[in-house]
Amino acid sequence: LVLGRKAGLSEAALSAHWPRLDSIPFESDNRYMATHHRDTAGTDWIFVKGAPERVLAMCRTQLGNGGETPVDVDYWRRMANDIAGRGLRLLAVARKAARPRSGLLSAADMEDGFTMLGLTGIIDPPRTEAIEAVAHCHAAGIRVKMITGDHADTARAVGAQLGIGVGKPAVT
Repeated sequence: LVLGRKAGLSEAALSAHWPRLDSIPFESDNRYMATHHRDTAGTDWIFVKGAPERVLAMCRTQLGNGGETPVDVDYWRRMANDIAGRGLRLLAVARKAARPRSGLLSAADMEDGFTMLGLTGIIDPPRTEAIEAVAHCHAAGIRVKMITGDHADTARAVGAQLGIGVGKPAVT
């Protein structure tokens, strides 16, 4: 919503012209959330936002100045690593023109056929009290570990801001 406002979009106008008909809320197991909308021409759209690697796996194409082209996964991975390396939290955004297969949006609608729209980096710096708490733990001889679902490069950057040495991420 903030990104849309910064781009000069009106939430009220978009809701009137692209009403939300259904949604799949974010769940850490899925690593995405999705919404189903219908535009003023009667076309159904499914939008998804979530972890870049999860959303990329759903995409066949990407949208650029020349229209839709085959998705360049390596390009998007490089961009995600670059953004995450600056300590920003990442979200990928994609769309497809489709009506939910069963009438209601479900996991089956999310398998593939999406067009990658872009990545967004969100500033979410550690709170001062978190930095202080880690410093107190270190002073007391307590080794601090950080567990996160964020991109590994985001975790490294945030860990460095907190004074936590982040090792190799565990694969789940």
